[in-house]
Amino acid sequence: MAYLIKAYDYDGEFYGYFAAHPDDPENKSFSYYVNEKKEAKRFESYAEADNMVERFADGSDLEYIIIQDVNKNTTLSDFIEGWVEENYGLNEVNNPSWDIDALADAITEFMNNKKDS
Repeated sequence: MAYLIKAYDYDGEFYGYFAAHPDDPENKSFSYYVNEKKEAKRFESYAEADNMVERFADGSDLEYIIIQDVNKNTTLSDFIEGWVEENYGLNEVNNPSWDIDALADAITEFMNNKKDS
C-alpha cells in the first residue's frame, strides 16, 4: 500500500499531488506538485506522508490530505490495512486485535451476496 499527498488551495481547489522536486528529489528543501496522479511521490506509510506534510505545512497556504494509492493491484486486505493504519496507527496493523484477512473475506462475501439479491 502506498500513500499520496493531495494539496488544495485556500479556496478548496485542487492544487496538485506532492511529487519529487526536479532539483531536490528527496524534497529535503523544496515541495513540488504535479497534476497527474501517476507522477506523484508515493510514501510507504501514512506516517511517512504525514511527516512530509508537517515539514512543509508551516511555509505554505495549502491544505493537505493523505490518501491511499488504490490501483488494480490493491487487494481489499491492503486497503483495510491502510485504512486501519491511517485511523488507528501502524501498531494496530502490525498487531491487530482482529483478523484483517477474515474481515476482507466477509466484506467480499457480503458484497457478492448484495449483487445476487
